[in-house]
Amino acid sequence: MAHWLSRLLAPRSIAIVGASERPGSLGGSTRQLLVDSGYRGTIFAVNPKYTGLFGQTCYADLEQLPQVPDLVVFAISGLALERSFEQAIALGAGGAVIYAANHLPDETEPGLVARLRERAASAGMPVIGGNSMGFYNHDDGVFVSFDRPPPGRPAGHIGLIVHSGSAMTYMANNDARFCFNYVIASAQEINASFADYMDYLLEQESTRVVALVLENVRDVPAFVAALEKARARAIPVLVARLGRTERAARMALSHSGAIVGNQQALVALCRRYGAVLCRDMDEMLVTAMLFGAGCRVEGGRFASMLDSGGMREQLLDLADDHGIEFAAIADETAAVLRDRLEPHLEAVNPMDGMGDLGRNTEDTYLACGKALLDDADSGLLGFEFEFRDGFSHYPQMLDVALELASHNHKPVILINSCAFADLAATAARMTWQGVPVVNGIDLALRSIAHLMAWRPAAALPRVDYQADPAMLGRWRERLAQGQVLDEAEALALMRDFDLPVVEFARVEDLAALQIQARRIGYPVVLKTAAGGIAHKSDVGGVITGVADQAELETAYADLRARLGAPVLVMPQVDAGVEVALGLNYDPQFGPLVVVACGGIMIELLGERAFALAPLTRAEAGAMLDQTRLAQLLAGFRGRPPADRDALVNLILQFADLAACLGDQLAEIDLNPVIVGPSGVTIVDALVVPQIASARSRQ
Repeated sequence: MAHWLSRLLAPRSIAIVGASERPGSLGGSTRQLLVDSGYRGTIFAVNPKYTGLFGQTCYADLEQLPQVPDLVVFAISGLALERSFEQAIALGAGGAVIYAANHLPDETEPGLVARLRERAASAGMPVIGGNSMGFYNHDDGVFVSFDRPPPGRPAGHIGLIVHSGSAMTYMANNDARFCFNYVIASAQEINASFADYMDYLLEQESTRVVALVLENVRDVPAFVAALEKARARAIPVLVARLGRTERAARMALSHSGAIVGNQQALVALCRRYGAVLCRDMDEMLVTAMLFGAGCRVEGGRFASMLDSGGMREQLLDLADDHGIEFAAIADETAAVLRDRLEPHLEAVNPMDGMGDLGRNTEDTYLACGKALLDDADSGLLGFEFEFRDGFSHYPQMLDVALELASHNHKPVILINSCAFADLAATAARMTWQGVPVVNGIDLALRSIAHLMAWRPAAALPRVDYQADPAMLGRWRERLAQGQVLDEAEALALMRDFDLPVVEFARVEDLAALQIQARRIGYPVVLKTAAGGIAHKSDVGGVITGVADQAELETAYADLRARLGAPVLVMPQVDAGVEVALGLNYDPQFGPLVVVACGGIMIELLGERAFALAPLTRAEAGAMLDQTRLAQLLAGFRGRPPADRDALVNLILQFADLAACLGDQLAEIDLNPVIVGPSGVTIVDALVVPQIASARSRQ
């Protein structure tokens, strides 16, 4: 069965509404690109101003066409676009591309974008745009845009989807070493999302990697399904997120119309499904080039040859920045290097092989490169030397790189140390022949780090938790009331989900307090239970280490006088590693579990690990390893190791709670959670329902 996007992205007939012979017009530029690129289908011109264009009939509107077009390109805007759009739907067109941003002056709700979106969704007609620069289908030679890619570039294996039209032209219309099978500027996504385009690309045999320049995910379930499909087919997905910061996110609201969501939630989602998060578009595109060239690292570490000791020092510095480990070469490999290199050069990895000019240089690098590639601990070879278009001290080194690339299955990547080197033509030629070329050591290493880290993700185990329906219903009813839970209620909620909560009692007079303190056993902790105090320590509402009845009476008198009669009493928990465990609900992605060092360290260190609920045991453990908690739990500066397994169990249980009630919760803060040598205890809890959070923002 054909994909629902096939008529849109591989059309056999195209109608251009707003066709024109005027140079530089959107309609004229679109038709000229189709003609120049050898489009083999039928092109219809639609414009009521003309009866003929380009020596052919020009039709007044879509209803006059002799056949229903697969694709309608709208090079018009406003209400005229809306009327023609209705015709396209009525005729049963296969899809549409809209260039216009679709914002009308003094427009009432629903606006034009919303009206177009509703009509397209009802009819099931996919639409690229509005505010789009179209798409390129290199596989079939269909280029629909008012801009154009450089001529002569071969079809490749990178499927590129971007929210920003300008990003499309920057990335797809410049350096010819980057070869695509499809480039799609989704923009407003009137009807077809990133996930839909990903699904289509993942079904194309030519796709080796999918690269996303993403402002936000509009359809999270479909996006998750696409990531799962990519995982199952072992196709890497690369993501460069635009609008990661609050300042950039505000700009996105007025750009493609994407409401930029929670960055941490997207990071957690990508990490779960093995998508590669890139810092910027340069890093993403170069990484895509490596994957698109067929580079895969099946194991081993980084091997490298350079033509300069100084460049080697820079490589070592930057590799350390990016966590890249160098292959520990075997004695046999070192022996080959030692035999080939001049006496003053070290037989090590990374290798500087440049001796006296003209002294068997090519033969030296060829033999040493093969030895490094054959080494059991090497996974790929980075080959750095000076070259640029029209010049190299050793032009034969390019042939050496090609021969090394065919030596075995391990990737060979050609690197020029300078990002500004003028080598576009040479880079394109070498990349087309299977040896990708990267400008700049830092960018090369960032991309190589992604290449080395990526592995086809294993299928995720199912995480099933069934809460007691009566208990769940009771808490749902309580959270729906909209008031922030006091600490006693918050701890009770944790206890009902079998989380390890400190023993506690709530009392409102001294006599009851004395009874409960004796029952719990000294020393105890007193906390104010007065309403409306979220952070008790900030107001002096926590008194620890109360050793006996006399101290109890003094402490209670103080709290009662300052903050009121209600207090909580609980045992003094032995010292241990303090952990903060929390929940934040993201309206797009759902409940997000947060783990960090607890107490004041959460603010001092500022590091947190995030994952979407529910969790697997492996994900819970990985969260600890992403922070300095892993070191603290293992025993730091002579302290005894803490019970890591108990903390992992708590994180899993907490994630179950988040999955069950997350849609009614804005946030939970468990801080501190004390992890001792043989167990874990929650000693403080704050729970904020969504309704309460919404009220506080009004």
